[in-house]
Formats: sequence, C-alpha cells, structure tokens
Amino acid sequence: MFSKFLDPKNDVAFKKIFGTEKNKDILIHFLNDMITFKDHGQIQEVTFLKTNQDPVTAAKKTSIVDILCKDEKGNTYIVEMQVA
Repeated sequence: MFSKFLDPKNDVAFKKIFGTEKNKDILIHFLNDMITFKDHGQIQEVTFLKTNQDPVTAAKKTSIVDILCKDEKGNTYIVEMQVA
C-alpha cells in the first residue's frame, strides 16, 4: 500500500524534499536549525553543486553524496541521510 507522504529516510524522497531548487527554502531552514553559527549570521541562500566528486588521483574512488551545496559566503555543506 502506498502512502501519500514521503518518508525522508528514503534516499529518493530525501533528495526530492531537500535537494531541489523548488524546495531550496526547506534545505535552508533545515541547515539553519541544525547548525549553530557563531561567527556569522544564518544561511540566506544556497547553490546546489554536483553530488559526484571525482577523485584527485586515479587510485582513489569517486564519492557520491546526497546533497552538496554552498552558501552565499562560500561555505560548503554535505547533507546526508543516515539511518542507524
């Protein structure tokens, strides 16, 4: 049976909720609620970056993250959903 609600613990649902331009404001609120900023104010804007990170050397593996974004000050955030 299908639910009308998305389970944010599901990888596809998590990316749909937090990782789209349409829902960017949800990600900004989430980051501001989760991170305590001491030196500067809260995040006002984010830019989504490529989630596949190619290795610097051939001996290393490509890493893939759920959401990779950068704020207006140049700080980079990796946002991952982990279920224990």
